[in-house]
Amino acid sequence: MPPLRGEAVQVVKVNEESGQHCLELDEGALKRILCKPELQHKKVVVVSVAGAFRKGKSFLLDFFLRFMTSDDPKNWLGDPTAPLVGFHWRGGADRDTSGILMWSEPFLVKLRTDEEVAVLFMDTQGSFDSSSTVKQCATIFALSTMLSSKQIYNIQGNLQEDNLQHLHFFTEYGRLAMKSGSNEIPFQHLEFLIRDWSYPYDYPFGSDGGMALLNKRLEITPGMHPEHVSLRNHIMSCFSRLRCCLMPHPGLRVATSPNFDGRIADMDPEFVEQLRVFVPLLLSPANLDVKMINGQSVTCRDLMEYFKAYVKIYQSGTLPEPTSILQATAEANNLTTLIRCKEQYIRQMNEVCGPTRPYVASKLIDGAHQTALHEARQLFAHIPKMGGDEFSKPYIRRLERELAQLLIDYKESNTNKNTLQHMKTPGVLAVMLLVFYVVTGFFELIGLSIISNLFIVPFWILVVTLLTWMGVRFSGHASQVGEVIDEGAQILVDWVISPTVEKIGQRAAAHALGVSQT
Repeated sequence: MPPLRGEAVQVVKVNEESGQHCLELDEGALKRILCKPELQHKKVVVVSVAGAFRKGKSFLLDFFLRFMTSDDPKNWLGDPTAPLVGFHWRGGADRDTSGILMWSEPFLVKLRTDEEVAVLFMDTQGSFDSSSTVKQCATIFALSTMLSSKQIYNIQGNLQEDNLQHLHFFTEYGRLAMKSGSNEIPFQHLEFLIRDWSYPYDYPFGSDGGMALLNKRLEITPGMHPEHVSLRNHIMSCFSRLRCCLMPHPGLRVATSPNFDGRIADMDPEFVEQLRVFVPLLLSPANLDVKMINGQSVTCRDLMEYFKAYVKIYQSGTLPEPTSILQATAEANNLTTLIRCKEQYIRQMNEVCGPTRPYVASKLIDGAHQTALHEARQLFAHIPKMGGDEFSKPYIRRLERELAQLLIDYKESNTNKNTLQHMKTPGVLAVMLLVFYVVTGFFELIGLSIISNLFIVPFWILVVTLLTWMGVRFSGHASQVGEVIDEGAQILVDWVISPTVEKIGQRAAAHALGVSQT
């Protein structure tokens, strides 16, 4: 099995020094993960595990990492004597994970559509430990659910009413989101993972038994309290996929040995078999869910904006109103749309006057700007956004301001190109003209006019080339002709002038040092 690359990085911290248990986003750490050039534009799958503390969330995530690292999907568990590595975990009664951690190396996976996406794994602080307030636990759970595309709700023993009540907050948010005009289901995949399931004679281990249990728990029966009826209806309407899996106890040694280090050989065979089936069922390419918000795929860079927006409203350590979260989502949604439109504009402008393009006439830049601006506006209008048209107006105005500034930058860069290029290509052509002039004069001087005449034609070709280049560069028209001349001049530099100068330099140095060269 290939070695595991990366480490667990804390991206959301809980500041307990103030006594208010405020959340803090480590923006630098998150940016290093999400905004790598090769990753930032890839769509993202976010897998998170949340639930009560000391119930094996980090332990489970490390098996996820092992599966993603393995190159043998049938034997992904690998060496049964190998210790379990990845997110830090340990046995015992005290909390081990604080805030939200993310694995530093996203996994690149090809989906059934042959599209490559980035898969991220998040570990969350456990709920209901002695160091956390009820509000803080709810906040961490909420933040995890809002940011993930696949949330594993880690529950021990049984699926009970209080577990469903923890989802009430999200159902209220979802109800407001759909009421505000969003036609999309606000949350994606919620997986109830029931650990240490003790009733396999009622519901067997695995997904089949889990789904039977989940359907039973979500069933609306005659005489049920209206609050419970409403909760069930909203849970089923707010998540696009609800699933449940029942897992057996991992074994006595896992629970009691202080030296247990995650070896498969020390676990109960029934647990190992269920684990072997469950993890691929959750993480195989066919079952991965790209993160979606308001019907739009989220990229790694987009996720950065949503992290900032959500952590900002959760920073107080208290659970904000669903209306506040809805507004934060709408703000981040509009901002990521703005960024996409800006990037499209830059791509189109770069084709005309980008860093690798030669000097062009100013009116060509203005024309390209008008076209790119129009298409950026169209893209902004086409992408579904939360909050409605009125909410989006400040963002379209901001987009127009930023594109106007980019136009100024492109024009300044274009002017600089014209100034710099004055030195390179004409300098090369002038040097070649001088060489041909000297050679022609030398052969005339020694009476070899026939040979001298051979250099007259290329001499005049260079003169015409130089005049053509000057006309193209100063007018800004027929830039393709100027590019061909620039490329030709660069070839002369690379293959004639530079080697000649280098050879002369070497000979001069050898002569100065008294070293003979053959």
